[in-house]
Amino acid sequence: MGTLKLSIIPGIITILLTLTSVTASAHSLKREMRGVWVATVWGIDWPKQQGTTESIRQRQQRELSEILDRCKQMNLTTVCFQARGMADVMFRSQLEPWSSFVSGKRGTDPGWDPLEWVTAECHRRGLECYAWVNPFRWSSGTDYNTPQDKKWKESGWLLRHGKYTVFNPGIEEARQHIVDICREIVEGYDIDGLIFDDYFYPNRIPETPDAPDYSLYRDEAPWMSFGDWRRACVHKTIADVKSMISDTKPYVRFGISPAGVAGKDKDSATKWGAECVTVKASDWQYNEIYSDPLGLMYQGTVDFVSPQIYWPTTHATAPYIPLAKWWYATANMYGSHMYPSVTLERINTGDLTEHRRDLGRQIDCNRNVCPDGNYGIMIYSAKFLPKVSDTLVSDRFAYPTLSPATKCIDEEPSSPQRLKLRDGILSWSPVEGARRYTVYAVPDEVPIPGAMDENGDGIDGAFLLGVTYGTKYDVGTEPGYRYAVCVYTGFSTESAPAWLD
Repeated sequence: MGTLKLSIIPGIITILLTLTSVTASAHSLKREMRGVWVATVWGIDWPKQQGTTESIRQRQQRELSEILDRCKQMNLTTVCFQARGMADVMFRSQLEPWSSFVSGKRGTDPGWDPLEWVTAECHRRGLECYAWVNPFRWSSGTDYNTPQDKKWKESGWLLRHGKYTVFNPGIEEARQHIVDICREIVEGYDIDGLIFDDYFYPNRIPETPDAPDYSLYRDEAPWMSFGDWRRACVHKTIADVKSMISDTKPYVRFGISPAGVAGKDKDSATKWGAECVTVKASDWQYNEIYSDPLGLMYQGTVDFVSPQIYWPTTHATAPYIPLAKWWYATANMYGSHMYPSVTLERINTGDLTEHRRDLGRQIDCNRNVCPDGNYGIMIYSAKFLPKVSDTLVSDRFAYPTLSPATKCIDEEPSSPQRLKLRDGILSWSPVEGARRYTVYAVPDEVPIPGAMDENGDGIDGAFLLGVTYGTKYDVGTEPGYRYAVCVYTGFSTESAPAWLD
């Protein structure tokens, strides 16, 4: 993987010599999170067919390969693969049953490990792989009866309201189970990140004495309001997952994707020192599912948020631009990163050209209003990428980028050694502890000082060829370029470059 299309290099140099403003040079940003959600529940994005036969396995892997190939072709950075949707999993677990969405029957082994496979295939393409986890959801109406499900029912862990059933966040053992299933993922798989979405308490569960968790609340924290207790239970779970990751693999990024409107009033904003958002739409998540993303950022229990700002720029009550601006400013105040999630679900209706233009406006908005340079976007979902891939690759995603760095590490990693170029393959000796590497090509006519990023971020992103999790890269055989390799840490920081002699 990673073959260089050398014909684009002269164009890149022209851009570097002629562009003078940050806005104008956005095409060659060095760092921008570009993620995509790959939904597996109900086969939304993958797989189209469930089963356990060899032919179905091969078909499932081909479908997933096509998604990953498109992500690579689009210069995306990150794939968020839904590894756990309804307390069922897409990996070999000692704690939870196999997902029916891969094998066709809950609890039935499909004969392979999708999370292991997709992580390896992402890395083969230089893509980051995040495990997407629904933390509390057990069912949206279906009754399950695997041995694990029966155990959870008998234990009293399940909390039901309407058609939704979740693990009760108020039960310590249930919270610990969520930490433990996340530990299985973090310890057992070579993932780059872990991300939760917004399934917490069932929508509009009452705060009255007849609520199923009322007695638990009264026994545990009667001095708190019912709502604050529920939000505290969610916070405890997320804080414990963050602590587990910090103790296990601290480079694994941990984030949450809350609903797109938060911080509407003093209860959900000013108590955490934030300005209230001014859009007309309501902050329903705070009192309906007990999601408080501002509290999570304030407490430092997430590395990033990816709010689901699922509305067009012209929406009457929840317009994209003021929401994104507020989220960026608020996250920056807490020291968190913010990568908005946008949806392409509208793209099959109405004017396709206008949908593409609006996506472009949203990407431009992110780049223009982000106060700290940690740009990014997460696209929901993978099945819609063919509708926008050509448009993005021809313009805003024309060149590869790196993910924003999440942490300044105390000691800069060692640079690679013994670079060699043979038959178009650049190789080097592995650096102990190195997770991955970045590869650059600089035309001979550009002096090394002129190839460096003006903000001190190593080599300018215009010369970035890509990322590799191995120790070789196909750069082609056309002469006239100097090559450099950097260690690229899990925190997305780089070592000093090593240049090919």
